[in-house]
Amino acid sequence: MAGKLGLSMAFVHPSSTAVWPATGIALTAFLILGYRVWPGIVIGAFLVNITTAGSVLTSLGVATGNTLEGLLGAYLVLRFANGRRAFDCASDTFRFAAIALASTAIAATVGVTSLSLGGYAVWAQYREIWLTWWLGDAVGAMLVAPLLVLWISNFRLRFKWREYAELFALLVGLVLTAQIVFLGLFLRVPRDFPLEYLCIPFLIWAAIRFGQREAVTATAVLSGIAIAGTLRGLGSFAIGSPNDSLLLLQAFMGIVAVMTLALAAMSADRRRIGSRYAASPSPIRSPASRITACSSIPSMEKSAALAAPKGPSPFCCSIWTA
Repeated sequence: MAGKLGLSMAFVHPSSTAVWPATGIALTAFLILGYRVWPGIVIGAFLVNITTAGSVLTSLGVATGNTLEGLLGAYLVLRFANGRRAFDCASDTFRFAAIALASTAIAATVGVTSLSLGGYAVWAQYREIWLTWWLGDAVGAMLVAPLLVLWISNFRLRFKWREYAELFALLVGLVLTAQIVFLGLFLRVPRDFPLEYLCIPFLIWAAIRFGQREAVTATAVLSGIAIAGTLRGLGSFAIGSPNDSLLLLQAFMGIVAVMTLALAAMSADRRRIGSRYAASPSPIRSPASRITACSSIPSMEKSAALAAPKGPSPFCCSIWTA
């Protein structure tokens, strides 16, 4: 279903789309369930492509590229980005993004080459098809995979009623703002106005006040509304062909998704450090240790004075003699 949904937005080629959430689903499956799910990824990718365009051989080539993309991406995330906990730390989040950008090039290269060799794609359009394929897979990995991994790892909502009210206000404000910016709600916004940045404060709000799971959820909601508006020719990204408009939008959403996740990770890390500091007795906060520390200052000064050389330094003597 995710594959057919993505290919419904394919404009440059029936098998290449700028919106491809299936990459994030496959990467999540490898991270959560392990490498043993690769036959299911091959079969799913093959069925999606054989029913869209191409022959059995080209569909096998595309399915192989999609599977290798997920396998390599999962291996690198487990090896260098802390695996399923890649979004607990900002540095691991950036590593995950870099891995997503690198591993998705495999599916784009193998897929476009298979279609071109089979005669189902024109070599003159190789670059355009490859760029669309790669960016769609990369953004799908950077947005859908964190969304699924974070919710699968912790699907329970443990908020106070005030936090529920704040989260509801956040989502309502984000949805209304996104509809005004990308769907022309209430008024038609000129395309020259970069009003998409009005949605950024809501993502920062989600990242700082709640956490990674809520932040990536807000980003996914924004992405869905933005895609719907761009396909209708609305919003500041709808400036050319549908495919070019989606490429611009996906590049923007990929950067926003990574930066929002990194900010949420840093905020969560700061909250953890603050809670540890509040729970553990600190030497500076303890009155007895504070007295001990202060009483040791004169002895330290005395030791420093005894250790200091007597008389003027040779440098001073040289100045006076000169």
